[in-house]
Amino acid sequence: MLSMNKLTTQIRSLLRPLTGRPRNTQSFEELFNRFREVLDRNNRSLESITEMGEILGGDYLFDVQYVKRSYDRIATNVKDSLLSFDLLTEHRYPKLQDVFSSIDGQIRHVIDDTTPVSGALVLMYENIAGDMARTVGGKNSNLAEIKNRLRVNVPDAFAVTTRSFDAFLQHNRIFEKVSLPPVGSPLSTAALHEMHELILHGTMPPDLSRAIDKAVKKIRSRCGAGCGLAVRSSAGEEDGDFSFAGQFETVLNVPLETPAVEKAYRKVIASLFSEKASLYQTRLGYELRDMKMAVACVVMVDAVSSGVLYSSDPQGDRSAVVINATWGLGTSVVEGQTDSDYFRVKRDGSGDIIESRIGAKDSMVMTLKQGGVVTVAPGEEKTGRSSLSPEQAAELARLALVIEKHFKRPQDIEWAIDGQGKIFILQSRPLKLPGDIARRTPPVTTVEDAQIILKNRGLVVQKGAAAGPVYIVKNEQDLDAVPRGAILVARHDSSLFVRVMTEVSAIITDIGTPTSHMAALCREFRIPTVVNAGNATQTLAPGQVVTVQVESEGATLYQGTVRELVEGGATGSAKMEELFEFRKKRYLLRYIAPLNLIDPLRDEFTPQACRTMHDLLRFIHEKSVAELIENAEKVKNGAIKLDLPIPAGIMLIDIGGGLHNPEGLKQVGPERIASLPLRAIISGMTHPGIWRSDVVPLGVHDFMASMLRVPDITFDAGGRVESNMSIISREYANLSLKFGYHFIVMDCYCSEHAKDNHIYFRFAGGATDIAKRSRRLQLIAAILGKFGFSISTKGDLIVARLANIRQEEAETVLEQIGRLISYTRQLDAVLNDDHALERYIKIFLDGKYEY
Repeated sequence: MLSMNKLTTQIRSLLRPLTGRPRNTQSFEELFNRFREVLDRNNRSLESITEMGEILGGDYLFDVQYVKRSYDRIATNVKDSLLSFDLLTEHRYPKLQDVFSSIDGQIRHVIDDTTPVSGALVLMYENIAGDMARTVGGKNSNLAEIKNRLRVNVPDAFAVTTRSFDAFLQHNRIFEKVSLPPVGSPLSTAALHEMHELILHGTMPPDLSRAIDKAVKKIRSRCGAGCGLAVRSSAGEEDGDFSFAGQFETVLNVPLETPAVEKAYRKVIASLFSEKASLYQTRLGYELRDMKMAVACVVMVDAVSSGVLYSSDPQGDRSAVVINATWGLGTSVVEGQTDSDYFRVKRDGSGDIIESRIGAKDSMVMTLKQGGVVTVAPGEEKTGRSSLSPEQAAELARLALVIEKHFKRPQDIEWAIDGQGKIFILQSRPLKLPGDIARRTPPVTTVEDAQIILKNRGLVVQKGAAAGPVYIVKNEQDLDAVPRGAILVARHDSSLFVRVMTEVSAIITDIGTPTSHMAALCREFRIPTVVNAGNATQTLAPGQVVTVQVESEGATLYQGTVRELVEGGATGSAKMEELFEFRKKRYLLRYIAPLNLIDPLRDEFTPQACRTMHDLLRFIHEKSVAELIENAEKVKNGAIKLDLPIPAGIMLIDIGGGLHNPEGLKQVGPERIASLPLRAIISGMTHPGIWRSDVVPLGVHDFMASMLRVPDITFDAGGRVESNMSIISREYANLSLKFGYHFIVMDCYCSEHAKDNHIYFRFAGGATDIAKRSRRLQLIAAILGKFGFSISTKGDLIVARLANIRQEEAETVLEQIGRLISYTRQLDAVLNDDHALERYIKIFLDGKYEY
């Protein structure tokens, strides 16, 4: 057997601290002052964000200059916070500045009414941010949004951007080689064919070829060399309000080799200049030579079944999700090549199937190992069988509603299910419902032929002309269903209409004033608006298509669409889309206010995960707290002993306002504690009857288990167990406690500002076997959970956090934690089974504290 001295030497050797990251070289007083500085600057930023949210929320008048001034103030405060944080952490998070610059750039592009176009030639989906549709096209943008924001399964993918398209055309001098007609004139069939061929046989710009090769290698490293890509069009306007369905080329199961991907890329962008695509674009009012094509390169799903789902039934039943499904790839569904399965599923979340019809499915599309696809017979085992289980149909319906809610419009969604039953979303675009189609294609008249409904009515707010179906708003709830492009008609004006100002074409109210908040917003959004029109809500019928012309004399309303007055606006042309997008750009808060970075205990709590200014501030706050916790234990000089009725052995370091000790005493009682958090903790630890003075006996097994757990014990250089210590100020306390074989660290900030307040609690160790230690951790977690803590456990370590709580609540919780510290000090010795665990949880919560 080992001698006791030799055993002690081995224990001490095991307990020497491991080398981690370098300690902060600042004194703790300097650290704490930096911390206070960070909190102060964070507060200023959050106050500015709150104010801006209230103004832009619609209750107050705002203009573009206000937005610029407000955001400048927010950006300055966040930059100040970053500077203080960088000094506090001694430049440990350099990527945070890059994240700030990225978010700031997006916001300033919106304010300046410009659209950011990435300089990247190729973007992996995880690097595609919000509002990048003009860079990556509608299909890529929507799919990346689903993957990155909704966390719904989307295959690995990359986008070849519109910048690549421009680079390819310039490199091959496409427009120089083709004789083009004047702007506004259609391209001849011969010119289209020539451009198509020049692209198909063009050479790749070297930079683009390298960028595609890098993306291909990245996909290969994730998925393996055997997977293929679906190379699909993603034009700038595609999968927006106009689907461009079937207009462009798709190349399926392209081998994961750079030359093959480049060949498919050329084939897809060449299809922009096909005769049918040109005709479609011309009818929508697009200038073909101004169109830009991005391309989606999406990993093929080895699909057992695939298909299309509509988040709302296009036949008019808005209570159902419609699913079409088949075996293999969904190509046969979208191209109508097979009699697929048909399901209608309730939209109420139950997943109940209302109606189903199993199709013949006499053919299916499969991938080939060498690349490409082939149509085959499905085989007897699939013939006559449903390609979807009820559970899969229910899950597809659920996903449809999630995606529809996110995009705020019914969706047309392509999906696939692999051999493991995993559902992947392959495309999502707005679903055109019959009401939409009718609204966009009403009878077109001239001014001479048009029937006048109302003439020169009301007080002018904003001049202009628009056409669309009438939508009468009677209450706030009606705003949730305003269709895009509608003429909003209401009895009274309301600033709440800001919620739909990105969607409506014009506003008419029976009663109102041109100086109201709503009127100011309508001028800001450039919406043709008239107020005090009299009886428009009684004269106009819901769904009635009208043209509104607002001039100096008032508003004149015509039956139907008068194209002379509204140049394509009522049919959803690009001009109307630009107006909608202009309005949407006023919604800056999506880059500022939302909080996505919620749980600091999760691995994705990183600078790269920050998507808004609020995320940045949250990250700064949490990591500032962590910096204090990690550096608190190095403070040892000037300690004052805390004299308590229990043998806690706590030494105090006052860094400002934590003690009432004008005499400079070396030992003080609890009545001298001015620190709000420490006073609450000590009050709990010394609660009558909570500290058990007698020693709970350990069994031999427990004692041996404790000896094997020596890494949880820390010694100073002389071999003595370190004293317990607390660093305090009036609002702050960092407390390190070591009782026998278990260890506690607490870091608390308790002030009148709830958003600054936090409680960090860490517990580890114990002198018993693993089962009993585990039960004590479960007990602590259960009790802390009652107080709202976010909790993480690993082995016999528990870390818990609570933040953003009022001062009074924080003091109450800290007092309870103080009781918990004393109560659980030896409790693991009696936690012999799960029944005992539940009993002692109840005892504590009932305030009895007996063993």
